[in-house]
Amino acid sequence: MVNYRHYFVFIRNNYGETMARKTTGVKKKKQKTWYSIVSPKQFGEKEVATTLAIDSKNIIGRKVNLPLSDITGDFKHFHTTVTLKINDVKDLKAHTEYNGQSLISDKIARMVNRWKSRIDAVSDIDTKDEHKLRIKTIIITRKRVNTSIKSEIRKAVLIETGKYCEGHDMETIVSDIFANKLQKALFHATKNIYPLQSIEIRKTEVLK
Repeated sequence: MVNYRHYFVFIRNNYGETMARKTTGVKKKKQKTWYSIVSPKQFGEKEVATTLAIDSKNIIGRKVNLPLSDITGDFKHFHTTVTLKINDVKDLKAHTEYNGQSLISDKIARMVNRWKSRIDAVSDIDTKDEHKLRIKTIIITRKRVNTSIKSEIRKAVLIETGKYCEGHDMETIVSDIFANKLQKALFHATKNIYPLQSIEIRKTEVLK
């Protein structure tokens, strides 16, 4: 609620008499400050963006979406968007933690056409450092396949994802996704079921 203060200003009327008029002043609004958003340790702890706020407490928990290529400087990552969540502020620097990633829609659209089949698999992973990570995988076959083959491929992807991530912390899993290591492991685990075109991690979400 806006705070008001009242005070009197003395003025002269048309008859030369002095009179008092009560006026109302409005308390000045606090100015906003720019904060530098710093990437997590796994991304080099460098400034990647800025944000504006009246108080540093107001930006704790704020999320920012950035192209991965802007963070890594590697153009081959341009099709991935990363979500960072501000968890601490020190000396006008807003420090962040990884909160998920996703492929841009154009990338997915180029992968899929009517002559091929798309299979989606969703894995919930409990990491070594007590995070819960949801990994959404998209599998594209070279030709259209029936429902039973789709189910077999999906099952194999879910099993291999769990095996690959078992005993790893979130940072290691995320780093392996960026390095395409998990995708390659999933491809090799399922390629004998039916010829595949590609496997991509469509999205990850940090649930806890």
